[in-house]
Amino acid sequence: MLRATIVLELDEDYILSHVSEHANEPFVVTNCEVLGETDIRFVIDAGAERNEMAETLNASDVVRDVERVGDDQLLITKRSSGALPIIRENHGMLQKMSQFYGRTRVFDVVVFRRADLKAIINGLRSLGSVELRKLKPFSGPSTRLSKRQAEVVGYALEQGYYDWPRGISVEMIAAEFDLSRPTVLEHLRRAEKKLLTDALADASTPTNPS
Repeated sequence: MLRATIVLELDEDYILSHVSEHANEPFVVTNCEVLGETDIRFVIDAGAERNEMAETLNASDVVRDVERVGDDQLLITKRSSGALPIIRENHGMLQKMSQFYGRTRVFDVVVFRRADLKAIINGLRSLGSVELRKLKPFSGPSTRLSKRQAEVVGYALEQGYYDWPRGISVEMIAAEFDLSRPTVLEHLRRAEKKLLTDALADASTPTNPS
């Protein structure tokens, strides 16, 4: 299996193109998930323009739902611009849309064969120009974390330990898992080191479009 980062520059404006007019830099997408055959749901940091952006999104017939979460985030459920059906028709799995700005979309996709990836790229060209930014073997999420590390860091993330101000303390995490404070700190430290190492390795992986 292979994991590819694909940059799609759409030929036409879609609702996210209009939304991104409210910012001077790309929107980073978090907590992205695929729903059904055509829909995706994701969170963006909308900042001070959140209410205006929510109104723009709600006015679109391709947007299923918009929810205000946290201090300045939006949880958006919408129909894909057309990329998702193309990815699925060619045996690919959309892991996430990681970024958008104007007509630009950045997708992380997992495929079984290079032939599937080539078919996806050819299909996406019907929507706009396509660039294959990264290609590497896919080893699955969090495979380097132990089960306990994944549980602790996952719970910490979910409960706001990495937010500012923090939504939960180390002591509260320790109580949840019936662990000592030093043990929780050790799990967090080891998990963070592994995840950061993987992230930096991903960032430095060269593109291989062949």
